[in-house]
Amino acid sequence: MLGRILLCVILVPLVELVLLTQLHQRTSLLTTVVVVLITGIVGANLARRQGLHVWRKIHEQTAAGKVPSQEILDAVMILLAGAFLITPGLLTDCVGFSLLVPGVRRRLGYYLADWFRQKTVTTFKASTFSSNTYPTDEASVEEAPSVRVVVPPDHADESGAPPNLS
Repeated sequence: MLGRILLCVILVPLVELVLLTQLHQRTSLLTTVVVVLITGIVGANLARRQGLHVWRKIHEQTAAGKVPSQEILDAVMILLAGAFLITPGLLTDCVGFSLLVPGVRRRLGYYLADWFRQKTVTTFKASTFSSNTYPTDEASVEEAPSVRVVVPPDHADESGAPPNLS
């Protein structure tokens, strides 16, 4: 992971330098500087406006008692877009502007959520103990009595009795 980050830290500025040099050679220095300044100014303003809009949506969701998970993800991506847009360069501007498009953010959010779910492994180990004594070795944990499951009333059947789980 550290190698990938180091590679990006080295390669991205190098690619940006090559792209800016190519733009300068094909147009002029003034055009290159104006493109970098305009994309930075316009991009930062767009990111600011979208960020304020998402900030209002977060407040509306929390006031309604809902968890604003999608809005928070949008806010993080807009923050990243702003960082990319104020960084001088053509490649980072493309990435930044693409993160300001709601459809791109939504798709990227789905991709990131799926990636995170695949990378996250949750393992549960349940143990039961008799009375208030706690076993000190694995053998006594395996010999622990079975667990009695009580189903809350909202999961009970129509008669009001919990289902038979034995």
